[in-house]
Amino acid sequence: MEERIGNAEDRTARLERSAAFLLQQAAKLSVKCDDMESRMRRNNIRIHGIPEGAEKNDTIDFVTGLIKSKIQIADDMEIHIERAHRSLVAKPKGGDAPQRANVVRFLDYRIKEYVIRQAWTQKISYEGHNIYFNLDYTTEVQKKRKQVRDVIKKLKEKNVKAQSPYPAQLKVFLDSGTKTFATLTEAAPMLKNMGINVEEDRMERLQREMMRNSWTTATGQSGRQRQPHITEADVHALME
Repeated sequence: MEERIGNAEDRTARLERSAAFLLQQAAKLSVKCDDMESRMRRNNIRIHGIPEGAEKNDTIDFVTGLIKSKIQIADDMEIHIERAHRSLVAKPKGGDAPQRANVVRFLDYRIKEYVIRQAWTQKISYEGHNIYFNLDYTTEVQKKRKQVRDVIKKLKEKNVKAQSPYPAQLKVFLDSGTKTFATLTEAAPMLKNMGINVEEDRMERLQREMMRNSWTTATGQSGRQRQPHITEADVHALME
């Protein structure tokens, strides 16, 4: 019985190490994938508010004409749109349903930056519909930015100016100076003192914990760190 209990405890310890290692790797891959997807979208913009079917059969030609006619840019500037299409969600049913955004990909990143900055400086409409230009964020970034916008709205009610630099930071302009927080979690203590409570996302908290614990101090090597690893025996225990 002692031998069986010892073997079970040993196997449990190996499984725990393996699970911790895999969770840490999954957290790293999740962050890396989101970063790669964000980089792939850097040449994209989203145009909101264009009625369904307005582009007919040539979305690229329609968007090119829209940009040149509605945005103050040089007449001889070549926009060079690589692709343009509606966002890949279900087509809205009914006239009151929100219109799908148009996703536009530029060949030149500098042209894309110029176009969207010009669009942000003016009010644009098409056939009586207000049109809004925005960057093409990933789903995760959109979720975080929405949370930050909600906080900025509450700060505005308290006459405190704030902004949200990319990807979802919080920049607050106080009398004592400007403070920038990478996440709302970092800003939570300050916001709490201002009467604004921030509910931390559960998955974000778990991911941060896994990333923080993904480095362990090597025994006998003060100040030096190495990544945790699993042995071949741990792998065998995991597969049994």
